[in-house]
Amino acid sequence: MSTYLDAIELELNRHTPAGEARYQVLSSISWSPTPTTNVSYVSSNRVLIIADLEKAREIESKLDQRLQTFIAVPSDTDSAAKISNGWNVANLYVEGYLGRFTARLGGDVDAEDDSMSLGHIFGIQNGLFDHVLDCSLEPLMSAAIKPPGYHHVGDDTGLLEAAIEQIPELIGEFEKPKFFDYNPDICAHSRSGIPGCNRCIDACPTDAIISIGEQIEVNPYLCQGGGSCTSSCPSGAISYRYPKAEEQIELLRQMIRDLRAARDNVGVTILIYDNEHGAEQVKAHQGDLPEHVMPFALEELGAAGLDLLASCLAYGANHLYLYAPDTIPDQVRNSLQRDTGFLEGVLEKLALPRYQLSLVKDLDAVIASSLDPESLEKVATYAGIGNKRGIIRSAMQFFNEFCSSPQNVIALPDESIFGRINLDSEACTLCMGCVSVCPGNALEAGGETPALKFIESNCLQCGICTRACPESALVLEPRFNFDNAAANRSSVLKEEEPFRCVSCGKPFATHAMINRMMEKLNGHWMFDTPEAVNRLRMCEDCRVADMYDRKDMIE
Repeated sequence: MSTYLDAIELELNRHTPAGEARYQVLSSISWSPTPTTNVSYVSSNRVLIIADLEKAREIESKLDQRLQTFIAVPSDTDSAAKISNGWNVANLYVEGYLGRFTARLGGDVDAEDDSMSLGHIFGIQNGLFDHVLDCSLEPLMSAAIKPPGYHHVGDDTGLLEAAIEQIPELIGEFEKPKFFDYNPDICAHSRSGIPGCNRCIDACPTDAIISIGEQIEVNPYLCQGGGSCTSSCPSGAISYRYPKAEEQIELLRQMIRDLRAARDNVGVTILIYDNEHGAEQVKAHQGDLPEHVMPFALEELGAAGLDLLASCLAYGANHLYLYAPDTIPDQVRNSLQRDTGFLEGVLEKLALPRYQLSLVKDLDAVIASSLDPESLEKVATYAGIGNKRGIIRSAMQFFNEFCSSPQNVIALPDESIFGRINLDSEACTLCMGCVSVCPGNALEAGGETPALKFIESNCLQCGICTRACPESALVLEPRFNFDNAAANRSSVLKEEEPFRCVSCGKPFATHAMINRMMEKLNGHWMFDTPEAVNRLRMCEDCRVADMYDRKDMIE
């Protein structure tokens, strides 16, 4: 089993006691993430070249002779026109991934007619291309991170040469890890046709996540482990699978604990970076990294969610750097800025300036940093296991207990994932429409007694309940309740005696519901007699019986 120092492949200085302590910790901790399932790609030799004819012919002459080339020349005309070994095409739409790209004419993604498929027009039996070499100035695939097999080179000669060299190497069968898990049961995307959370869709830099009604669907072939979907998810419905979030949090806990023990409990400086965008620069500057800085590598920086960031500080890191160079996709950077902003806001409200959180585009500030000699006597000891929201609550609870003036509740910015709902009890009829759609089980019915109950710790602030309420009686209030007992308690928002049938005495509705119904039906032609109005106060059985007994109901 390899050590964590082996895994990050850095040669770090150890000229000082701090550097020696760092080396001993990194070389003593083993790191072997739990294996995950793989996603397989099968790719052959069909290459779609999208370029003007002269350039396409030049590229064709440079490509490996094993490759079968097809040329699409962008055109302003509405219809496709045959050229030698190619077509002039307008409004070409490309989607797919290595081994399974489709190209459709007219930009119609939903068209089912094979006559619109460029692959079928070329005579390819399954209509699929294995590789796409796109020389358009603007890429035909708009995702920030392009799928494997798609090479957008524009007019960049260097990118073109690299693609020409790489494409032959992508013929065959390839595997990559499946990076995510999805639990639709706790997903807050939609309920009963009412829209809710779109955080993962908005955060995905590969366009791998789409809405399929009540749930989302993640295309594992497009997903490249960006991680921002998992850090954005308010419920933990979508989680990082390789490595698992709890394994990374536990690794951080061990590293910080052991480093503190070796250095008389002084605060720790952590540098978090990823293998995709940051590892090369960190390795290039490994000799410049101060010896008090502990490197921590993720597969993708987007996987650094609020649970990991908050736990890192709670475990004893007094300064946390997140290295996010310019190559990080905007969606990932936005996710990181949201989470770091949330955490900084909480620490500011709790007056905890000793914790510092820095999102940096280069390593200059890290290299210029110095050892903080302050000893942190109290650190969190909770295990980084369980659900995401529970881990975040544990960290927040520690910060509140550690600060000089503990708070009961603090306000949070809009779109936070913690909070409560406020009820207009006069408007609420206790119809329970909100209860039936709540994805977090934060809202409960009262059982035999008409009542609406609420558990604050379960509330995802997704807003589905507010959209479901026919009376607009619910309003979200983003906040964090540090009182765990109160946050986990089922509290009554509204309760009233049931309305009983005026004929048989059976409880069948609430007073508010009957009153609202009578108010809305006042003046309706079907309820213009006292007898008809009185039926609104009857249960379903007595209402039917009364209709058959009353002569006014017989034509």
